[in-house]
Formats: sequence, C-alpha cells, structure tokens
Amino acid sequence: MLSTGLRPCNLEILSKAQDNRAVVPDSLTNRRRRWAHLLRSQKYEPIISDVLDEELPKYQYSTVVDVTDRISLMRECALILSSAPSVFSAAVDGDLVSRLLTDTILQEEYAAVQERAHHQPSIYIHLLADDRGTPPTPSQYLLMRDMVREYLSQGPSSADAYHIDNITPPTVTQYESSLGYRKYLHTTIRSPTRVATLHRFCAGIHSRCASVAPPLLDTPFLHPPGECGYSKNSHVRLAQHRSHKSSNYILNLVEDIFTHLYRTDVLSQHFIMHQFIIYLLFRPSQAAIAEIFCSGLLQVWVDEGGGFNAYPAGRSVATAARLGVHEWEQYERWAREKSLLMEKMRIQREKADEWRQALKWEESGDEDEDEELEKP
Repeated sequence: MLSTGLRPCNLEILSKAQDNRAVVPDSLTNRRRRWAHLLRSQKYEPIISDVLDEELPKYQYSTVVDVTDRISLMRECALILSSAPSVFSAAVDGDLVSRLLTDTILQEEYAAVQERAHHQPSIYIHLLADDRGTPPTPSQYLLMRDMVREYLSQGPSSADAYHIDNITPPTVTQYESSLGYRKYLHTTIRSPTRVATLHRFCAGIHSRCASVAPPLLDTPFLHPPGECGYSKNSHVRLAQHRSHKSSNYILNLVEDIFTHLYRTDVLSQHFIMHQFIIYLLFRPSQAAIAEIFCSGLLQVWVDEGGGFNAYPAGRSVATAARLGVHEWEQYERWAREKSLLMEKMRIQREKADEWRQALKWEESGDEDEDEELEKP
C-alpha cells in the first residue's frame, strides 16, 4: 500500500524544513514567523496590533469584549505577553512539542505551570504532531482533508467512515454506518451546522496548501495545526477533550482520521493531539481577551487551515467571575514575583516613550515650518 508518511528520514526532513525557512509557503506561516521574531525581540505592540486588527472585527456586534476600548484590550495583551511562561513562546515558535521532549529547563518551568493550573484559570492548546513533535506535511494534511470530504459524503456506505467512527468510544454499529450515521456529524440528526463547518475546514486546508510551493509539499509545517481554549481548570477540560466528551468535534474527527491512516499503514507516522497549558490568567478581565488573543496569535482558525477552532473565542469564560477578589490578588502577586512581568512591562514603556519622543520631534518640525511660513 502506498505510504505518504515520513519514513526513517525524519531528521533529514526537519533539516530540510530549516533550510526552507527562507521560502514562505503561505501567508499564515509568514505571519506566525514574523510574530515569533517580534516576540523574541520583545516588540509587543506590532504583534498586538496585528492580532487585534484580525480578531476584533469578529466582535463588532458582540458583548464578549468592548471593541471600542482598544487601549484597555491592548494593555491586557501586553500584560499577557509580559507574564507568559517559556512554554507560551515555544508554542508561538511552533516547536513546543519537540522541545519539551529534551529541554530540561523548559520541562521544569512547565511543571510549575501545570501545578498552578489545578486551581488557577488558564489557556490550553492542542497541537497536531507525531511522537517526535513533527507536524504533518501539506501532502499528509491534504490526505486527511480528502478523508473528511469522504466522511461528509452521503453516497454509498464508506468502510473508512465506519472504522473512523470506532477509533474512540462511543462505538457505531456497521448497520448504523451503512444507513449514513456519522458520529461527528450527528447530534439528534445530521447537523447542517457541523456539515457546513467541516466544509469550511476543508476549504481552509485547500486554500492554505494550494499556496505552498511544490518543493515544500512534503516538508512538515513549521507550525503544527492547533486548537486553543480557556478553562477555570484546564486539567479537567483537557481530560474531557482526551475522552472526546464535551469536546471539539473537528479536533476529534481529525485525530481519529490520522489514527485510522496510521493503523491501515497509509501513513508511517501517528499524528495525535498533544495537550499543553500555555498561560496562567491573573486578572478576571483577561479571560475573554486572553482566549481571543492566543487563538489569533496561534492562528488556530479553520478558515485558513491553521487549526480546529470554528467559532469566535471568549464566549465561554463565565467561570472567571466565580473566583473571589482574594484569589485574583494571589494570582497577580505570583505573576509579579515569579515571572518577568514587571521588567518586561518596563521595557515596553521605554519603547513607547522613545517613540513618543520621535513623534514630538516631528511635531516640533511642523511648528518650525509654520513659523517660517508666517515670516514676511
């Protein structure tokens, strides 16, 4: 059987991916690389402006955030970037899965994040990669996309659909499958909303991969496709996702398809969803904007082929309001003492002051020009 997976040349392909970094395969990757560079340089304002420019128009008629108060939203985003742990930066870079396998310092820092997330609201993510942290290639991702299309079809019974629906509980009988029942399409009936959303998902993958240069189609994505969410207790929420309960059906379907492709030897790699907690909230006002900002920063939306989120973020954060003032004060105190929050915010203020000084020079120049014009 034809295999489109990566054989024992994983390291060679990863090296090829590094060599091809100068070749921008699509606009999503271009944005991610730019933002990662700016984050490493602690140039937060352009990152925040870019992400909010993309995300806030979705909330023009929503009460989730006040889009007219852009200054407050930018402040919250600056606080997020300034207090974010190293695991956050690695997620933005795109190498979090592989780095956590070998980077002992990152492992120690992440252990502290995980411990606090048992009682502190946080942002979690899923990243699609194999056991070495290698993301799928565009060719492999298109293969999965084709199987989603087959899963959506209402023609003759699909043997693949039956096997996909039985990768994880609850199981589906062969008879139900032959009648057209699909676990990830049906609620009480075949859901038109889910069908339409999965078509959007397929279109996003096609659009992204169509812009990839042919030499890069068999090179792993630089940034794994992902999903992002908020939870008061991310450990509990991630356990729900892992057992496919109250979860994201796109996420679940994609993982089951890749498991099916691996078990049938179509792919030599087993791509699964790797779960991480990447940010600890320390202000109740962060809940909605943190999920919105992180989702945009990691480009997890279905429409551009970057991930598995299909609906606007920040809508299910009511649990943040259930915590008392004392608890939030403790979280903020910890952020101030244990992260580089204060130092990084100081750097941002200095950068802003420098820019304001530059603008004052321009204003001074304009005034001089006005004075010259007034001379007889």
